[in-house]
Amino acid sequence: MAMTNSVKRISAGAAALLGGAVLVATAGATAASAAEPGVVELCAQGDYATYVEFQPFGDGGAGMASTVQEPGQCWKQEAGPAGGSTAVDVWGLRADGSTFHVGSATYDTADGIGLGAKGSESAPSLAKW
Repeated sequence: MAMTNSVKRISAGAAALLGGAVLVATAGATAASAAEPGVVELCAQGDYATYVEFQPFGDGGAGMASTVQEPGQCWKQEAGPAGGSTAVDVWGLRADGSTFHVGSATYDTADGIGLGAKGSESAPSLAKW
């Protein structure tokens, strides 16, 4: 199965950007907990794979994306400059490799954020903690 160009771009960009960062953990989707300052957690709680895409922080740096999480998996990562905030978009992946928008949120490093991609391809929803 071929990946779409946008997923290839996100995957390549995520690998490059995360190469210099420390991956904190990948755990089961039920491992969601209270948000930790400076940390983003994404859990694939629905029946589709998902990833989160960060817009550039206000410091002029590049945006980034998480790795793709299969249903039942979580991704947890320290991200962003201290005191920074940015918009994040959560995307779902269909079996054919195309993407769909699950939801948006604002990530503030002072608070951290937890995101849960829930539901199905036809009725996705985003939980925040």
